[in-house]
Formats: sequence, C-alpha cells, structure tokens
Amino acid sequence: MTMKKIFLMLGVAAFTLQLSTACTDYLEDGKVNLEIPEQPEEPEEPFVYPTTYNFNNPCALIAQEDIDRVKQKVAAADANDLVYASWLNFCKSQFAQSSYKASPVEIVVRGDATGTGVASENYGSCMRDAAAALQLALRWHISGEKAYADAAIAILNDWARVCKKITANDRNFYLLAGFQGYTFACAGDMMRNYEGWAAADIEIFKQWMLTVWYPLNREFTLNPGGTNDCALHCWSNWQLCNMASLLAIGHLTQNPEIVTLAYKNFREGEGSGALNHMIPYDPVEDPDHKTTGMLAQSMESGRDQGHATLVISMNAEMCQMAWNLGIDFWGMENNKVLAMCEYTAKWNAKPNGSFLTTTMPFTTYYYCIDCECKNKNHGATHTTVSNDEGRGTIRPGWDLIYNHYAKVKGLGDEACYYSKLFAEQLRYTNGTLTGDGGAGDSRYGGNSSAFDQFGWGTMLYTR
Repeated sequence: MTMKKIFLMLGVAAFTLQLSTACTDYLEDGKVNLEIPEQPEEPEEPFVYPTTYNFNNPCALIAQEDIDRVKQKVAAADANDLVYASWLNFCKSQFAQSSYKASPVEIVVRGDATGTGVASENYGSCMRDAAAALQLALRWHISGEKAYADAAIAILNDWARVCKKITANDRNFYLLAGFQGYTFACAGDMMRNYEGWAAADIEIFKQWMLTVWYPLNREFTLNPGGTNDCALHCWSNWQLCNMASLLAIGHLTQNPEIVTLAYKNFREGEGSGALNHMIPYDPVEDPDHKTTGMLAQSMESGRDQGHATLVISMNAEMCQMAWNLGIDFWGMENNKVLAMCEYTAKWNAKPNGSFLTTTMPFTTYYYCIDCECKNKNHGATHTTVSNDEGRGTIRPGWDLIYNHYAKVKGLGDEACYYSKLFAEQLRYTNGTLTGDGGAGDSRYGGNSSAFDQFGWGTMLYTR
C-alpha cells in the first residue's frame, strides 16, 4: 500500500471520528441532525457610570443659560413676551420679597408627631422658607439687587444653625426630605458664590445638607420599602423627590457618588422612582393620532389624577437636574418620559374649558398584590385610568416639558401635542398672561401640594 493511500485512509478515519463525536448529541431515530445549535448570547457589558458630572451651573435645577435668557427678556421689557410676563408675576410672589423672614425649628415633623417631642406637624415653615430661599436667590441672580441675596442667605443661615432633625412616627417625613431637601440644596447652591455669604457659613450649610437631609434621601432611595413594605409600596413621587434631592445635594457639594446614586436608581433601581417601575408598560400609539409621540400610563394613572400630575411635575424637575449634570433621563428608552407626559396631559388638560377625551388606553395595574409587604390588606387592582375628582389638577412643569422636547431635543410641536396644550393652558391666570407660576402660587393651593415643585417654568425654560 502506498504512503499516499495510507495518509488518505487515516484522514477519512479522522474525519469520520470527528463527525461521529460532534453529532453524538444530535442523533434522532438513527439519523444525524446536522443543524448547528444556537450559541448562547454574549453577556452584555456592565453599564459604566460616569466618574464626574457637570458641576458648573448655579445649581442643578437652573443653568446659567436659563438665567441669562431671562435677564435678556427682562431688559427688553416686552409686555407681550411670555418670559417677561412670567417675570412680573414672579416678582409679585410673597416668597420673593427681600422683607421675608425665616421661622426655623429644631425638629421638623411631617407626619404623625407621636413620640417626636413636638406637639404636631410643623413642617409648614420649612416648606415655605425653602421656597423663599430659592426664589430670593433666583431673583438676585436675575435682578442683581443684593437685598434679595441677603434675604436668601439669612434664611439659609437660620435653618442650618437651628434645625437638627427631620422626623415623624410614620414615613411621611421622607416626603419632606425630598421636596424641601432639593429646594434648600438648590437655594444654597445658587448663593455659594455670593461675596456676602461668609465661607464659614457656606460650610455650615453644606454640612447641614449632608448630615440632616442626605442620609434620609439615601436611605429611602436604597431601601424604599423599609422593614415592613415591598419596594413598590410607596408611590413614584416618594422616590422621585428624594432622588431630586440627591442630585441637588450632589451638585451643591460637587460629589459624583451622590449623583450616581440617583442615576443608578432611576436607570435600574427596584423602587417606584425607577423609570420602568414609574412607567410599568410599553408606550402605545395615540388612538386619536394627534401626537406623533407615544402614550404611556404611569404607576399612578389608575390611583388618582392629583398624584398622577405630581409625578409629571416632580419628574420634570428631576430630569432637568439630571440634564444639567450631563445625564439624559429625558431621553431614556426612546423618550419614555415624554410618553408618560403626553398620556397624562391628554387625560387632564382642558385647553378650552373641556377635557379632550372620555377614554384612554390602559393596561391593568396590580398595586401591592401578592407582594412582600407585611400588611396584606392594602392592595388594589387598577383596571382603568382614574376619573376621580382630581382630574384636571394643574401643576407647574408643562412649559419645561414642552420646551425641552420640542425645542432643546428638536422633536417639534407634533411630538408634544398634548403637553403643549397643557403648557398653553397654564400660561394664563384668569385670562391674563402670567406664565405657569410656581411654589406658593395661589393657583396651586395653600397646602403642601403648592410647594411640592419649584415651578416658574415658563419664565425659566421658554425658548
């Protein structure tokens, strides 16, 4: 036998052995299955969060370009201009007056005061003073008049020196920690470069935010269920305001780790403030084809419209903080936040005094059904969008939403059809052009709901 034949036979044998071995697991009824099995997908690379952010604005909520734009409009003094009309309304706010005086307390209680050492809830002065500090800081930035700056730092100094604790016998104090936490942090941030604020006082204020406010924001962001409830027991607004406070404090102290905590929770957290828990289902097309955007119900759409609209205004300000820090919460998952805004606006806007529709697409939402909460008696099944007495609730924020998506992102009016209608509705007070107003504006009531968001978006964000 020639060497050539020997090598040929060895080669055939080796191939046969290889084929036999490779196909052993794919024999069916004596036949060889030559289909190649699907290969497992490569695991996704872990998301890498930034190590630093943009800390160059006056505060997380308000960028320098926003202030510069308002100053130009104020200088032009066109009575028909949206921004100038809003500025005139802002200057009428009782919380933007240089005569304003703070009323700080050592222990702030929001919720059940039992066992706190305080007779009853007393957080009213805190929410009013925080709003005043930020409004005065903003008025100083725009007008340049030092009287407003001095009034702002007087409030900040008084609270930082007097207040030692935020508490309650229930968990409602976390709402205060969020709503007023981000407001105070933004106010202090806007004043940190004022020559009249002593360096020692600035440091005292920063430490106050880090020791009294930040631990509560962090705790509720990381463990929203506490020891008795599931992670989705508290509604979206609870986590949204605490994440907003984290962003504001992170900007104030220029601490990227604090900012990343909020970023990570919004992107992939287990709580109700995370994007895909706040908006639990995929967006759908508008049945009426008015908006080229999509519609998406929120976690609170079937609960009541007072809170469903608060989700919008609080989320908008938090998204704007993230944007100014260099993070695009607005655009995540193909502008999913816009879909929620369009859904809520379509159901609640009354541009001509009447609601726009009688029906909305809705996917059944199971709130705390078969969850890990120790109390099993509070669950609810929402089968339709809520048509409660709170429908049509007005809150500031719609001009911020409209201008961001239509103008900043360049999506145009057609993608923000319903949000624009709501924004236009809020630009008028009793038929007079005033802008959408903000914290403390009488249109939003006199209780805490009027201070749950800073507002003044027509003035700050109109382009």
